[in-house]
Amino acid sequence: MSKRNVCILAGAGLGAWLAATLFYGAFGSALIERAFWFYALNAFLAAALATFAFQAVARLLRIPRGRRLYPAMAFALPGVAAANLILLGLVPLAPGAEPSSLGRYLAFLIVLYISIGASVFERAPQKARL
Repeated sequence: MSKRNVCILAGAGLGAWLAATLFYGAFGSALIERAFWFYALNAFLAAALATFAFQAVARLLRIPRGRRLYPAMAFALPGVAAANLILLGLVPLAPGAEPSSLGRYLAFLIVLYISIGASVFERAPQKARL
């Protein structure tokens, strides 16, 4: 994997994390955290969109399906580092300062990054045998 690919993947991952964080910051306490089913639906929708973004970027960069573990790490690492700054209270970008809201934000991101990690181990479609 080239340095150019790492920079592209890291930029795309940072963009996906920023979009998810801004969405959660805008609608988290007022809308998403009111009902568990709505929270879960939004977490899975954000995870699906971030996974789609990763797979699309990996495909555009022509990274083979079997070699997407390190690209997934390059995609996720900037968002994980920035989320740690938010959870430590150093960057007031996301949800309110309530510990429960920060915990829900952390769970939101865990679902997002687990889905990206799980997509790395997905097998390629098999050709039909006759």
